[in-house]
Amino acid sequence: MIALDPEDRLICLRAGEAADNHHGAVLPPISQASLYRKRTMKDLLDGLSREHSANVYSRGTNPTVKVLEETLAKLEGVQACKCFGSGMGAVSAVLFGFLKAGDHVLFVNDIYGPTLELAARLEDFGVSWSHSFARDVDAISAEMRNETRLVYMESPGSMLFRLLPVAAICVMAKARGALTVIDNTVSTPLLQKPLALGADLTIHSCSKYIGGHSDVIGGAVMGSQELIERLFYKSYMLLGSVLAPFDAFLLLRGLMTLPDRMLRHHQDALAVANFLQGHPRISDIYHPAFCKEDAALFEKQMLGASGLFSVALKDVSYEETLAIADRLRLFGRAVSWGGAESLVICGHKADPAGRTTRLPATLLRFSVGLEGAESLIADLEQALS
Repeated sequence: MIALDPEDRLICLRAGEAADNHHGAVLPPISQASLYRKRTMKDLLDGLSREHSANVYSRGTNPTVKVLEETLAKLEGVQACKCFGSGMGAVSAVLFGFLKAGDHVLFVNDIYGPTLELAARLEDFGVSWSHSFARDVDAISAEMRNETRLVYMESPGSMLFRLLPVAAICVMAKARGALTVIDNTVSTPLLQKPLALGADLTIHSCSKYIGGHSDVIGGAVMGSQELIERLFYKSYMLLGSVLAPFDAFLLLRGLMTLPDRMLRHHQDALAVANFLQGHPRISDIYHPAFCKEDAALFEKQMLGASGLFSVALKDVSYEETLAIADRLRLFGRAVSWGGAESLVICGHKADPAGRTTRLPATLLRFSVGLEGAESLIADLEQALS
């Protein structure tokens, strides 16, 4: 059993406490307002001059959303956070907010498909990009360019969950004058804190583990006060991917159970992966804790793994892979992950940027939910028989 930081548990549990204690409410009121009156015109103009912190218009700042942002920043151990209407809203704000024509962004490791699709669209605006699967810092450094302004990482990476030496990459990138960004959605701030490893910004799809109930879409970017304020004015306010107050309320509710859910996801996914590792129909397990090459990084960078991992089936066709997935009863066939329900999806599809995928044709990705390891293992056993 992994040991989470007790302070993180308290931050999550107190996520719903209203900062100004509205009539003793246990949860913060949902401020369902688009705009806020000011006593004088001077007060209004003052609010407009600091819209990143003052409640003027809810496209900028909203009291309920602000409680969520402050809680997430505490949990990540950083100064500031800005929440968005989706994870891709957060990704878009970072790429558009910190890149301009002539700049280059280097993506490292397996990256969420739509992020690369957006990178391809950035070419229309004069931003170039490249993608590295290297995990050696010197090899990654060799792929940097003079115009590289952003190094964008995922660790664990999408679908194959390989790890990167985050701290070493951040040192190298900063020496070359580039900002470092890491999508930390898979681990949540409970299992990995990239900014403590030297990253400048972290991105989260809050739709996943932070929400935890498959009923809300949201995103977040966390970092220093200076960088988040810069993001606010350069892209957040202009792109308009706003998180609604009710969605912020749902995410605050999700945070209150996040530590207990992540412990269960970690524990049950390990049990399921252990069962599959010895199964004759499985050729490979893609799980951060199962890769010998990543063992030292896993120990150094992460407190544990989430409920996500993939397997490659042995001696079956792509069609047989789909048939096995269809025989599963407790694993729903759906996109996304991070809720209470277990899910499965195949990984064999064209790369969003138009290149050949490096995922095995017989790959299945599992999101282990909360049904219990014994029940999930029994389900897998019957589907694989």
